[in-house]
Amino acid sequence: MIAQHDATVPPNIRRLEDGRLVLVGGNHGVAQMFERGSSTVPEERIEIFRRNHRMRKQWADENGCTYSQWVFPDPIVLNAVTAGLGYRSIFERSMPSDARPNDLLYPIDHLFGRNDRLSMTDSHYTPVANMHLAADVAERTLHIDASKVLADLTSSMGPEREYVGDLGVQCTPKISEIRRSPMAHPQITSAANGVQAGNMGIMHLISSPKSVTPRTLMIFGDSFFRSLLTELARYWRKIIFCRTPFFHQEMMAAVKPDDVLCGLAERYFASTRPDTERPHFLAYPLMHGRSTAPDAMFATLWDEMIDANALALNR
Repeated sequence: MIAQHDATVPPNIRRLEDGRLVLVGGNHGVAQMFERGSSTVPEERIEIFRRNHRMRKQWADENGCTYSQWVFPDPIVLNAVTAGLGYRSIFERSMPSDARPNDLLYPIDHLFGRNDRLSMTDSHYTPVANMHLAADVAERTLHIDASKVLADLTSSMGPEREYVGDLGVQCTPKISEIRRSPMAHPQITSAANGVQAGNMGIMHLISSPKSVTPRTLMIFGDSFFRSLLTELARYWRKIIFCRTPFFHQEMMAAVKPDDVLCGLAERYFASTRPDTERPHFLAYPLMHGRSTAPDAMFATLWDEMIDANALALNR
């Protein structure tokens, strides 16, 4: 790591003894949310989460596609024990492992105690972690053995490169780290709709003709799933990612995927809202007054992956 030990760190970030940066503030008050002595997530929010999960599963079953929901462990939880921090998982407190259905995943085993999978300067995981998480998603969803893919990637990692994460960039001067990434999967075409100055309503499309399977994957989620897209492209031929906390039946009808994944960062768990409150997905930029600047290939991929007639007829 290239650590500027005399750098000024803003109050929403905590620098640990090993130099690792952890988000403790921000809009969600992360530290307060995960404190050991804090109250659990309100039961009504947990029930909304359960109800959403049941209804999404039912819709997927009725329409012949697989479904699973992923909750991504917060880095503040993953660093808590090794750094002596007084935080613990709000998801595990609210929904213990023995009370979860098999299609509700909290992949902490892929991350806990593995320093090469926790970024030094970012609030997300490292490329190595994403490689392993994508393989786990593929194995659970597609019922394949991804061990050879992982072995090949591990033996041919790319060179070390300097990287400044979303936490490091907030420091003065910026704090960077050195990380390695898996070699890129060949012949991927990737394009986003280019929502400006915001996140909700981002659509990211990927075509991967060299994927392990010919299947189509639909994802409703946030930045944690979006960071997995190029790794998931090793296994799925087409991927449609929608940045949203909801399950959008209009997009499902327009894509007709083989598999659907929903995901959220653990810090969003306590603010779960019913899927009945969802807008039409394409309305997000208009609702928030944001313009879009689509990537060059977005229109081409849209025509290949989206049934516009089905989209118009569904809400």
